[in-house]
Amino acid sequence: MIDVKKRVGNEDMLRASVEGNDEQQEEELFTKPFTLKKTRKAFFPEYLSASLLIFLLFILRLQNTQINKYLFYALVSIIIIAIGYAEFSRLLIRYKITKEKVTIISGILTQHKKNVYFHPLGFVTDINVKQGRLQRILSYGTIFIKGSGEEHSLEIKDVDYPHKIMEIIEHLIEVNRTPSSKRGNL
Repeated sequence: MIDVKKRVGNEDMLRASVEGNDEQQEEELFTKPFTLKKTRKAFFPEYLSASLLIFLLFILRLQNTQINKYLFYALVSIIIIAIGYAEFSRLLIRYKITKEKVTIISGILTQHKKNVYFHPLGFVTDINVKQGRLQRILSYGTIFIKGSGEEHSLEIKDVDYPHKIMEIIEHLIEVNRTPSSKRGNL
């Protein structure tokens, strides 16, 4: 299993392919399997609140302001919970994209895997990206893939560069629509 961040060198390859800089890196995205997980950008409120509380504690310390030790412990606990929640949530769901399928892996100790093969998705009726205002500014979003007769076949939530990921999935679906004899030529 190749993690996108490891394989692309801290997202440089994905960013380069989004900007259209390197054809070899873009081709590598279409051929090698990679894993996606929720972006840290999706947890912006948690990280912001933790940062503000750390800043508040730092300012109070600089001014030699005495605060109740229970209040201090409560603030530190809130900081740890906010950051811990964000990081734990990122570990819960991962999406592995290969040439043939998308595997949704959920859980840490007990894992549940759901495979969605591209061949049946050859009859995909709709692929959409949903982004709110903040998501659009920070360049992340959710991808919805709807098969014929189904409400949502697949939902890939809060990933970086959702339009590029959608393009990769569309390419893989198109490759899997062609007969096996023609695939060798692609």
